[in-house]
Amino acid sequence: MTSLLRRLVAATLVALVLVGAAGALGWWQLEAWQARRAAEARDLTSAEPVPLTSVMGADDPFPGGDVGRPVTVSGTWLPEGSFLVPRSDAGRDGYWAVTPLALGAADAAVLVVRGWAPTTEVPAPSGAGEVTGWLQPPEGSGTAVDEDPSDDVLPELRVADAVQRVDTDLYSAYVVADAAGTGLEPASLASLPEAGRFTALRNLLYAIEWWVFGGFAAFIWWRWVRDTRAEAAADAVTDSPA
Repeated sequence: MTSLLRRLVAATLVALVLVGAAGALGWWQLEAWQARRAAEARDLTSAEPVPLTSVMGADDPFPGGDVGRPVTVSGTWLPEGSFLVPRSDAGRDGYWAVTPLALGAADAAVLVVRGWAPTTEVPAPSGAGEVTGWLQPPEGSGTAVDEDPSDDVLPELRVADAVQRVDTDLYSAYVVADAAGTGLEPASLASLPEAGRFTALRNLLYAIEWWVFGGFAAFIWWRWVRDTRAEAAADAVTDSPA
């Protein structure tokens, strides 16, 4: 009996170490998963503004980790490329007023949401312009239809539609100005970053894997204890005098 007890205690200690280690490693991977998702979905809206050209180039795809980042742009307004995008504000129907701003150094322009208006009577700016605002990815669900291509109202803020209105390349982004233009109200920020569905998925799978391993170790310990005790009980019955 003493030998059996020692074996049970030793097996239990080993099982506790294995289960504890698996649980700790799984928790570590879970925290890594949460940290990476939080880092991707960080709110940059209150960060210090930086030049747009330091965040992305004219031919670069939109940097997903910079949604909502404050940027500064300066150049020349392209009033002929101005258009409106239907957008409600606090339950009111209205429009975003959008005008391309040509950045001479980049030989390209970026779309700037100058503000919100309740009507389509919005004058376009001209001359030099300097804007501080929040960087946003271009829209484009692919389902919106422009019911009247002859007017200056576009259903979405799509770069592919806007580029047809100007004779220069456009950044694959737009900027929501933090200060509304003349005769406009401030436009609300369109979106903030969200962690992708598969962000740090490997860490989450590792966490599950470690916990499964811990559960398997606990199961093996339970089976071994059950079989060992059953074997000892059978030996005791065999060794007992008739």
